[in-house]
Amino acid sequence: MIDDVAGDLRYAVRLLRKSPGFTLVAVLSLALGVGANAAMFGVVRTLLLTPLPVEAPEELALVAWQREGSLGISQTGSTNYPDPSTGVSLRSNLSSPAYRALRDAAPAGVDLFAFAFLRDVSVGYGDGAPVLAGAVLADGGYFGGLGVPMALGRGITPADDSPGAPLVAVLGHGFWQRTFGGDPSIVGRVVRVNGQPAEVVGVTAPGFVGLSAGGFFPQTDVTLPVSAQPLVVPDMNQDGVALAEVDRVFWLRGMARIPAGVDRDETRAALARAFDETTASVFESPEGPVVLALVDGSQGAQPLRPETARLLYMLLVVVAMVLLIACVNLASLMLARGVSRQREMAVRRALGGARTRLVRQGLAESLVLAVAGTGFGLALAWASRGLLADLLAGSVGAGAFRPAELAVRLDPVVLAVAVAAGLGTTVLFGLLPALRLSRLDPMTWLRKRTVGGDAPALSAGRGLIALQVAVSLPLVIGAALFLRTMANLGQVELGFDPGRLVVFQVDPTLTDRPDAEHPRLYREALAEVAAVPGVREVSLVSHALLGGITSNGSVEVGGERAMMYFNAVGPGFTQTLGIALVAGRMLGLQDGPDAPPVAVVNQTAVRETFGGESPVGRIVRRGQRDVQIVGVVGDTPYRNLRDPVPPVLHESALQVSGYGGHHVVLRYDGPPATVEAGVREAMRRVEAALPVPEFRHQGALIEASGARERAFTRLLSLFGAFALLLAGVGLHGVTAYSVNRRTGEIGVRLAVGAGPRDIVRMILRQVVLLAAIGLLLGVPLALAGGPVVGSLLYGVAPTDPATLVVAAGALLAVAVAAGLFPAFRAARTDPLTALRSE
Repeated sequence: MIDDVAGDLRYAVRLLRKSPGFTLVAVLSLALGVGANAAMFGVVRTLLLTPLPVEAPEELALVAWQREGSLGISQTGSTNYPDPSTGVSLRSNLSSPAYRALRDAAPAGVDLFAFAFLRDVSVGYGDGAPVLAGAVLADGGYFGGLGVPMALGRGITPADDSPGAPLVAVLGHGFWQRTFGGDPSIVGRVVRVNGQPAEVVGVTAPGFVGLSAGGFFPQTDVTLPVSAQPLVVPDMNQDGVALAEVDRVFWLRGMARIPAGVDRDETRAALARAFDETTASVFESPEGPVVLALVDGSQGAQPLRPETARLLYMLLVVVAMVLLIACVNLASLMLARGVSRQREMAVRRALGGARTRLVRQGLAESLVLAVAGTGFGLALAWASRGLLADLLAGSVGAGAFRPAELAVRLDPVVLAVAVAAGLGTTVLFGLLPALRLSRLDPMTWLRKRTVGGDAPALSAGRGLIALQVAVSLPLVIGAALFLRTMANLGQVELGFDPGRLVVFQVDPTLTDRPDAEHPRLYREALAEVAAVPGVREVSLVSHALLGGITSNGSVEVGGERAMMYFNAVGPGFTQTLGIALVAGRMLGLQDGPDAPPVAVVNQTAVRETFGGESPVGRIVRRGQRDVQIVGVVGDTPYRNLRDPVPPVLHESALQVSGYGGHHVVLRYDGPPATVEAGVREAMRRVEAALPVPEFRHQGALIEASGARERAFTRLLSLFGAFALLLAGVGLHGVTAYSVNRRTGEIGVRLAVGAGPRDIVRMILRQVVLLAAIGLLLGVPLALAGGPVVGSLLYGVAPTDPATLVVAAGALLAVAVAAGLFPAFRAARTDPLTALRSE
């Protein structure tokens, strides 16, 4: 039996080698379908479904709350959590007094701990230059309550998180490998965090990157005690007071570990009472009751933005449709191939071949195709992990400048499902013709000289092709919509010149310089960078244009409140970026910390905030400061290309300082490498304790602002092109079979006076009819998916008629192209030869 099976397999390989076109198309169809599904689900699982690599992540819950009315509080680094029952947006942050009240009110068995994300800190070691690292402040219960696994040493304990305790730090595993070369003796050594000495007490285990994997904040490289806030990030203090003592600044996030035996409703009620009692005298004019919820924390505290998560799920549906198209295409090809071999099967039966033997041979051929296709699919999925991670990292970025690190893992269950779909389709539709033909009388087929008019009509194959076109249409429409979105984003008026423009961060808070010296450091940086050969213009900006960071709030203008966005810019800002100065003057070196506060506004602010009247000379009340408007500048995009230009108040960067520092923005003429080396040396002279600058070209920031749309456009275009290709291949196969089947009919038509054009029209009419049926079935599918992608598009509606027509036209063109070769071959048929064969 083993010899027989081996012989069947060898013969199957020989037969498939004799049909290289069919074999290549079948194997590639299956490989792309299986590979795309396995790789894409690996991405989705990594970003959306994988729980934290900690002990019992299902027990973790985030503390979130909401209260209506005027609260009069300040929130730092906050995001919104959706209410698990209603979907209403809840606040994520707590004040230090509120957190302590919740911790004391937690029922027995519930561990409540707190943490706060920091954007970046400077970490120096020995004589090496300091580097930037994503950081988290964590209280003494963080490591124990979260159950963080450790590779070396220990986590932060309550003794470490107490006033006056020596500063300690826990390093992330990836940061330890990159920065310290995985040195196991790092525990016990001292590093400098923002200029402050800190003893390294531990290194987290591989795989744990913090609670913000793929979120807004960088992944956690360094963890510090909450009590270290006034020492490490003093600029976060409120009027010189540490945040631990301030009740109106909400900056901590609370997370609870609630064991299975503890009632969650009782826990939530106890925490809600404590929160209400603590904040009753803090909120200015609260309305209604406190809403406090325990949100699922098994995946961390910084999930992907909803629109990005929606796109990822949509891509998962897309690759499932690609697998369906591949299977349908493979099924139609297998049916056509099997039916075309009916005479061969009849000869085998007439020579004594048993029915089981013929079926076994068909099974062997199907298995060879299935194994080859799925094998290549698995290899493709494995090889494309890095490509997908690189492509999607920028679209799910962590922080304004650094993309998230994605470690895509292939899911065994999804691999098994994809492989089973591929194997099942190949085997099923490979066996059907063999089973059918093996039951027929061989003499019936041997009396026929060709596979002509009595051959099966292959109705199932035509139905499969119509289904394939129907499923392909939404993919092609989606790709076209996103291509138009990218084109529309590329037409957005920038209002400045991004060419040869470089941005890098300068944050004096990462050093031990006192706040009073920060303006002097900025002046020194401007002077030193301006003196670098090749640098033409240089200035400062707090939020890099299109860098993804926003700052907004209410201001008072003429006794009325208005919402504005904020930025801080330095001398020469308009000249460096090429922004128009519309009225008044620009900010200069004279607008320093000892001068009266001044600012300029953009043209949108003139229209929306000042009613179209000139604001030059008017006073804007921001917080406790009166700021005089001295100029008006042109509009530029703020956070990204998609959002409309908001009203912006540009304050003087020499008068405004704070957590995060500013960015130096320069325009250069010289060779980029030479200018970069010169700027690095200049910044080392200004302050050696500053991290090495991370240069970003303004063009890269513009690309990053549309990274999500660009990544999904490329993927959808790839899958849409693949769907078109498969649809064309399937139509070609079915049409070629139909032409072969109707050889006699075509000969008769030619003999009685039909011309070649008539034959071509007849064949193409059948192709177009199949494609039209598929399009009619596909249009409702495409329209049903419109609401899913509507908010992700820019400048085009999901039901845009022109896009629908173009996509349908592309499919029709592919269908006609697929039918042309069989049609031309039929038109060249010799009628006498065709009639003799009948």
